[in-house]
Amino acid sequence: MLAGVKTRCHMFVFWLAHSGKAIHRVYPTQGQEAFLEGHIEAFTAIGGIPTRHIRYDNLTSAVASVLHGTTDRRRTENQRWILFRSHFGFDAFYRQPGIAGAHEKAEWKAKSGVSGVTG
Repeated sequence: MLAGVKTRCHMFVFWLAHSGKAIHRVYPTQGQEAFLEGHIEAFTAIGGIPTRHIRYDNLTSAVASVLHGTTDRRRTENQRWILFRSHFGFDAFYRQPGIAGAHEKAEWKAKSGVSGVTG
């Protein structure tokens, strides 16, 4: 509820696998602006940018298309996301699409405490 009005909100979760620390931010949309702002908020909260890759679902805020038939998880990323990653200097690692990656998504949900979220 915002000002007495039932409002749909979307949660951005940035979870650090090694420490288990998670940064949560709520946005009125799940658009790319919220996705990018969530990263900036998370980087500020943790005091920097992770030095290894950051793991992602195949969300449209980052991925324009999944190159099916490949075993190396290659993606065509959208241009704004490429510029954002280049500016902050980190690599993305995408989970396998479909049934092959279902265990990866389930593991993330279990460790982050998030349920019922699709990406």
